[in-house]
Amino acid sequence: MNTFIHISDLHYGREIANLEDKLVKQLDNLKPDLIIISGDITQRATKQEFIKAKAFLNRLKFPYILIPGNHDLPVFRVLERFFNPWKNWCKYISTELEPLIEGDGYTAVGINTARRLGWYFDLSRGRISHQQIKRTEEIFKNNPDTNLRLLVAHHPFWLPKAYESRNLIGRRDEAIAALDKVGVDIILSGHIHLAYHKLYSGIIISHAGTTLSNRLLKNQPNSFNVMNGDRKNLSIENWEYREDSFAPVKKQSFHREKGEWYET
Repeated sequence: MNTFIHISDLHYGREIANLEDKLVKQLDNLKPDLIIISGDITQRATKQEFIKAKAFLNRLKFPYILIPGNHDLPVFRVLERFFNPWKNWCKYISTELEPLIEGDGYTAVGINTARRLGWYFDLSRGRISHQQIKRTEEIFKNNPDTNLRLLVAHHPFWLPKAYESRNLIGRRDEAIAALDKVGVDIILSGHIHLAYHKLYSGIIISHAGTTLSNRLLKNQPNSFNVMNGDRKNLSIENWEYREDSFAPVKKQSFHREKGEWYET
């Protein structure tokens, strides 16, 4: 059985003072097999913000998988956005935008769903391409049947009704059909700063809130998720920051029978 910790939307440049120390301490206590970071590690993709984010990553004592979000693209530096959008990411974080990690009992695939431009005015929206779907299919086709199959993206594949105005990831339906066919167990995302977990088309959709930033929704404190289990049973626990520490507040459990996931 593995322990995964899912954090998201750190937004360095808008981080809350001293919250990083509380998070790192809790991560050290929980001793995860893998830390999942689903994008938006900076607020405006500046050099100074990426340096802060890299300093945080250097404090982590456990393996992690990290993908970018829309805030990790420059917004106001227009030439950089269109001609060299990942310059600071590659310089300070990683030359890899879509990492793959295979551990004992799990396979985690990262996809970059942020786009420097699109057929819409809202540049925060994300999309998954045909090529990304095909790559993910090929990875999981050759995956051990016992390995838990995790996909990490920034943008949402499902939204609660009250938040549907935030827009689903582009090409969602095509992607879900392909991912279900190759047995993806769980999609982990962020973007809207809201923690929730939902079964959709046989796949667990799990979102993390903003873990470190002051960009909070009403009644949504800083948070992260702790996931324990394997390809037979999974529990996902929300940890929220209240009264000077992170603590668990809600838990959902899922079990898998005959290739399908059910909420316990």
